[in-house]
Amino acid sequence: MQCLKRLVVLNKLQYVRNKKKELLNYITYQYRYKSDIIFDETEEEKNIYSKLTKDYLGSIINGNRVFVIQPYIKWGVQKKRNTTPQLQLAEAIALINTLPNWSVVGKKIVPLLSLQKHKLVGSGGLETLKKDITNCPNVTAIFISTNLLKFIQIAELQNIFHLPIYDRYSIIIHIFREHAKSPEAKLQVAIAEIPYVRKKMIDLTNYLIRQVKFDEKTKNLLQTREKKLRNALKKLKEHRQMIKRHRTSYGFPTIAIVGYTNAGKTSLIKALTGDTSLQPENKLFATLDTTVHQGLLPNNLKVLYIDTIGFIQDVPETLLEPFLVTLEDAINAHILIHVFDISHPDVKAQIDHIQKTIQPMIDENKVIINVANKCDMVDKNEIENLLPEDAFTISATKLKGIDLLRSKIQEEIIHAANLIQKRIKVGNGSAEASWLYKETTVLNVIPDSKNSQYLIMDVFMTTPIFYKFKRIFNV
Repeated sequence: MQCLKRLVVLNKLQYVRNKKKELLNYITYQYRYKSDIIFDETEEEKNIYSKLTKDYLGSIINGNRVFVIQPYIKWGVQKKRNTTPQLQLAEAIALINTLPNWSVVGKKIVPLLSLQKHKLVGSGGLETLKKDITNCPNVTAIFISTNLLKFIQIAELQNIFHLPIYDRYSIIIHIFREHAKSPEAKLQVAIAEIPYVRKKMIDLTNYLIRQVKFDEKTKNLLQTREKKLRNALKKLKEHRQMIKRHRTSYGFPTIAIVGYTNAGKTSLIKALTGDTSLQPENKLFATLDTTVHQGLLPNNLKVLYIDTIGFIQDVPETLLEPFLVTLEDAINAHILIHVFDISHPDVKAQIDHIQKTIQPMIDENKVIINVANKCDMVDKNEIENLLPEDAFTISATKLKGIDLLRSKIQEEIIHAANLIQKRIKVGNGSAEASWLYKETTVLNVIPDSKNSQYLIMDVFMTTPIFYKFKRIFNV
């Protein structure tokens, strides 16, 4: 009878092990490949929408030789004071260089009193720009690096320069399209571009400017497409919530990595987990998918690191709004790590932007660990002037400071994830002992001084895991 009972317990133990392994695989891999989150559309609808986006977003297939204009407000409440026009221009150039076969052949910083003029600048400024653009070899497009131009401005400037005009919204949409690999990311990009296409069509139709008119058929097509996409996004949100419930029930502590685009989020996760399958790329918006990766802390506690889409300044909210579904899931992690590129010339403005963006989304008691990445690329004397209070300096690629950061994560996660420490007496070599080794973090094991057939185990575990232990082994 005793042997039969032990066999039942062992079978339960093996079942729980298998289910937990399956769940980890599900969370860390299937998390990013939810292929049934799609929407249906006919070939005719696809073709019509494809033509619309080509007309109103432009095409990147053949590349472009770009003249970059960086406008800035000289004074007043709209003047940016935590950055400089030169640093803004550098980011604009980096955006263009992210697109395949696009290159910057000319650039100019343009001081303005307002961004509201139809032609953006006065007649004298226009003549100067014409000369500058003409003097550049074979310019094929102009990028005006402001978040969203009025479409009458785009139309006016295209008529003046006889070249396609892009703003930051349209350029970033093209980068998103290029980098979106999973159905999930493609869905979010597809939603992000519709407000831009619709608004541009309406404005240009109202001004009777050459593009296809915004007739009833086109209006209905966009409405239908957006409705289908929103329904698919709703399913995605439900899918994320289901994964979160599973994750919570199994007690996996979670750490979300947030930061400016190309700050080194994926590189940091690779350093923390040792996951060689991760291949970080040195380009803007390399990561559009929210992915999850398992790691071990120094005390052998299993945790999940969540990678997220990067942020960028000077873009409309509608561009990033579809990505909030996956971003909110990450923000709800037990701990946030805000990683920033300490070697970037505009790091202070980037830090300010991230802090302002995530602050409304999080509880005021949320633990945030600030991490200054790429410290190997900065002179030691300069770092102190740039660092926020209590920030950790690391180099994710050279693994400098990673052990110290792991220790900090371990210290904070115990409280943030409500981990409890228990002392449990189990049989030496028993199923209970094996289960605790497998499912909890074992801190210490000593023989029972009163009976050598038993062990005293000090373990860390979450409350759900503790009650699961009691349920499985009837203790």
